[in-house]
Amino acid sequence: MDGTPFEARVRSLHEGWVERRESGFLSRSHDFDSQRRVLANIHRWAGECIEDIRHVYGEAFPIAIEPLGDSAPFGITVGAVQRAAFELVDRGGGERSSWQVVARVATGAGEPPEERRVRHWRRSQVEEILLSLLSAYERSLTREVSA
Repeated sequence: MDGTPFEARVRSLHEGWVERRESGFLSRSHDFDSQRRVLANIHRWAGECIEDIRHVYGEAFPIAIEPLGDSAPFGITVGAVQRAAFELVDRGGGERSSWQVVARVATGAGEPPEERRVRHWRRSQVEEILLSLLSAYERSLTREVSA
């Protein structure tokens, strides 16, 4: 056991399932307001992840998250060139709207961003995107040292 009190573990389990159900419901709804809530969840998760990253790397680590506007995308940058941008995109045709959150991830200078669409956004997908940015940043440091 990790020494965490049972009540805290029960609370964590309960909150996780509540969030998972809400996230699943929102991911099936492709109206603007539902997907805007998905984007807000992603922003919150990213902020929490960045706190963890700063805990490991230190407060001076070059990572930043843009504030979440009403309908504007937000971005996360690591170092000078690693960036993930999250935005709402209307994938519907004609008169029918079908909104979806899309991530565009650029891990190197001069590389076009890779578009990542996820059917059901969860914190783990946000974590994976941040880990890919961190890995690219670490690779860039290794190239600088070996050059």
